[in-house]
Amino acid sequence: MSPREITFNRETVLNAAASIVRKEGWEHLTARMIARRLKASVAPVYSAFGSMEALEREVLQEARRLLDEKMAVRYTDGAFLNIGVGMVVFARDEAQLFTSLFHTRHNHPDIVDGIFASILACMKADPFLRLLPDASLERLLHNLGLYTLGLAATIVYGRREDASTANIIRQLNNAGNMMIHGEVSGMADCDSPENEKEWRRILAEKNIVLPQPGQPARGTTTDK
Repeated sequence: MSPREITFNRETVLNAAASIVRKEGWEHLTARMIARRLKASVAPVYSAFGSMEALEREVLQEARRLLDEKMAVRYTDGAFLNIGVGMVVFARDEAQLFTSLFHTRHNHPDIVDGIFASILACMKADPFLRLLPDASLERLLHNLGLYTLGLAATIVYGRREDASTANIIRQLNNAGNMMIHGEVSGMADCDSPENEKEWRRILAEKNIVLPQPGQPARGTTTDK
């Protein structure tokens, strides 16, 4: 009699695949590595998902589910701030999954697009942010998204010593205050008339006179 064949369901295969990514990174997600983890042949991978591409998609969907859990935590009283904090906390706690989602050139960019689409929907539901025009919301999402992903990357790659949740909140709160102020004041678009007008107002209020080209700033001295 031949040995009894062991069968693996989709959940078991997915868990094995996700575990490989979490511990070793996206580049190690192969049918052979999954088979080694399951102590089986590669057959369960294809019988459960049909293709590696389909399995990869499910792994990324699982990463997004875990990201959504982090972004749903109430770190502060600000719902929009909590989303950004959750994203950076996810990067800190699940570095390989974060990298797989946002830094890997995978074949499923719609998953990442869906993340930002859901964030934009939350912004439009916010009592304060929804007062801004759509163009401002989209620019704010883009600019804060770049900052948030950049902060997350510095933590993932060990370039920021203080990766505490408290410091993450502070960094994102500071950046958010500046960028939201920019949208409200008209300074966010550097080519807009409002931007120049607001800068003139601020400089006059602070009694700052910018030097003309080729001239020293007020209060400086030139070499004799």
